Amino acid sequence: MDDLKANIERSVLRPLTRIDDAYKRFNISPPNGILLHGPPGTGKTHFARAIAGELGHPYLELSAGDIKSRWINESTEKVNQLFREAAQFDRCVIFIDEIDALLAGRDSDLHREHAQVVNEFLAHLDDEDPNFLVIAATNRVDLLDEAATRRGRFDQQYEVGLPDEAAREAILRVRLRELPTDLDEGDYATLAAQTEGHSAADIVGMVEDAAMDAAERDAQVLTREDLRKRV
Repeated sequence: MDDLKANIERSVLRPLTRIDDAYKRFNISPPNGILLHGPPGTGKTHFARAIAGELGHPYLELSAGDIKSRWINESTEKVNQLFREAAQFDRCVIFIDEIDALLAGRDSDLHREHAQVVNEFLAHLDDEDPNFLVIAATNRVDLLDEAATRRGRFDQQYEVGLPDEAAREAILRVRLRELPTDLDEGDYATLAAQTEGHSAADIVGMVEDAAMDAAERDAQVLTREDLRKRV
């Protein structure tokens, strides 16, 4: 995902970490929020944690379900509580998964409480000098309220798609490098080709299941056949 990492470096990390004369000259402001979207299991949460790690900021992770409540006005208060907690830090990263459940479009069929939650959250995101970066993730970007994706809010959107063949091979190598195996170089390429359409989470699960098979028969190594059975 070199292109995605390069875009995040240019648009997110550089404005937030460098006092750059060129950026100051053209009044380039760092983003308040970025949106990661794509199929389940492609690494959106991993990207959010990596961004926080690159920035060196405290990291708050929650899902939309942690904020939403069935009690009237409680969801709005939870939104305010989240940003009050964030205000305790000089800088921090807030990651919210399944943001579509929190910021779904405000049409006439939705409860007034939901509209209030959306309005309250977006008001915080409009902060002119925030101490936070909000990273949100969704599998359904089409469900988001249009106001959430306008300039100054989640206007920076990045698709985290399924890994290509090179990425799948890299994931396999990372997951298998500390396990005893009988794989040769050609096996990694073969498995990468055979796992087309798999997400990163699918590949991790495949390795874990194959390792369990090897452990159950008390094998000395995880074999190429253990993995091929799990493709």
